[in-house]
Amino acid sequence: MMIMTKLTFYGGVNEVGGNKIFLEDDDTRLFFDFGFSFASSKKYYGDFLRPRKFSGLGDYFEFGILPDIPGIYRDDYLIKMDREPTTKPNIDGVFLTHAHADHCWDVSFLHKDVPIYCGETCELILKAVQTSSFTRFGMDFHTYLEAFADRRRRPRHKRIFNTFRTGKTIKVNDVDIEPIHVDHSIPGAYGLIIHTTSGCIVYTGDFRLHGTRGDMTRDFIEKAKECKPDIMICEGTRIREKPGFTEDEVRKEVSKYIKKTKGLVIANFPGKDTDRLNSFIHACKENDRKLAITTKQAFLLETLKADKGFSVPDINDESILIYLHRAGWGLITEDGYDVKEIEKDYAQWEDKYLNYENIVTCKDIIKKQKEIVLYCDFYDLHELIDIKPKEGSRFIHSLSEPHDEEQEIDFERMTNWLDHFNLPLLQAHASGHISGEEIRNVVSEIQPKKVIGIHTDDPEGFKTVVGRRSSAKIIIPEYGKSMKAK
Repeated sequence: MMIMTKLTFYGGVNEVGGNKIFLEDDDTRLFFDFGFSFASSKKYYGDFLRPRKFSGLGDYFEFGILPDIPGIYRDDYLIKMDREPTTKPNIDGVFLTHAHADHCWDVSFLHKDVPIYCGETCELILKAVQTSSFTRFGMDFHTYLEAFADRRRRPRHKRIFNTFRTGKTIKVNDVDIEPIHVDHSIPGAYGLIIHTTSGCIVYTGDFRLHGTRGDMTRDFIEKAKECKPDIMICEGTRIREKPGFTEDEVRKEVSKYIKKTKGLVIANFPGKDTDRLNSFIHACKENDRKLAITTKQAFLLETLKADKGFSVPDINDESILIYLHRAGWGLITEDGYDVKEIEKDYAQWEDKYLNYENIVTCKDIIKKQKEIVLYCDFYDLHELIDIKPKEGSRFIHSLSEPHDEEQEIDFERMTNWLDHFNLPLLQAHASGHISGEEIRNVVSEIQPKKVIGIHTDDPEGFKTVVGRRSSAKIIIPEYGKSMKAK
């Protein structure tokens, strides 16, 4: 009997992110990534219109935000939909390439007995994010409380995590998966070499060559070449773009901006991008300034220290300060309150920073504007009201330009804040994604028989750019439609 290997794409189709790649190989059923689809969600929901808790997963299924696949989701949600609970999940696991929301967030909806495979760093990031962040309903990656049980006796379920590093091969029935590190804008990112009964499939995840560890991506490319893949599943976020800034060029540009700034430097960059964080730390050192990070960033860095194979900045470094925002009743900046009283303004994971020696508040920033670079993302902009940046201060936007209407609205809001406080906007950014020109070269080097373009909102561009110098068959998948892997 001939064994058939099939691929079905439930996300990442004609959109950037939301990757959910389903592989069936004889009796083996695996997902590669299980990410949140921002594109599908924002078609129907926004800040004040959200899926209803009492409907379980019903609202998500109604609009295709989640695929309605029997036997993979949490029992507590299924029961609320008058569906039978799952005795045993009918998938063998989910492999996550990295810890960005569009590749992993929807794991929170899966049955507790579905094994999750990911890099060691990825698991630590998910734990840190779950602990320190307020996320939308159900965003419990590592453990979760039953949603509708007696609130005084809500059972806590721990997910099954199996972690890996480069060089380890994971065998699931007759399918072997080799994770190979790649460079991306978050640590612990991997590409996957998938050995099926029908041949080899290469999945890039999100990757780039222009970051600080382009050599890791080269390792993945070399390993992908060796397996002579039938299929290469490739991201195409920047498919029509040419190579841009490198991370080293960002550091130099940021350092130049800081040097020319007479007042406070305020900066926004991806909060979980440790490469960018290092770029700002080095730029601060070159200009005798200190970088004030948030408590969330400090918590993430402390969590990542548990990964002995990965080096992160030490939050006790002389160039790092921890900015304690005013929370609750804002007692942190008022006199006459002891630490125990002030702690009540903060979350449990956060109140320990009250005892750190390198903490600063808005009062400290006001006095030392020429000595500090303050991290401030979109949701921290209200800190400017308390700090009141002095003349000569500047704002460094170290993120990509807005690429949809919602992001454009947020960007306009941000510029309104900057205009109000007379803060010039400066840009210095290196993308987390490989350019189209480089994708074409990588495909030519690996020489797969077929290339499946995902994680792109420009499928025709993917066909045009990648097909220009490749003999491979270029395929753009259809949502929910299975295809043979041979």
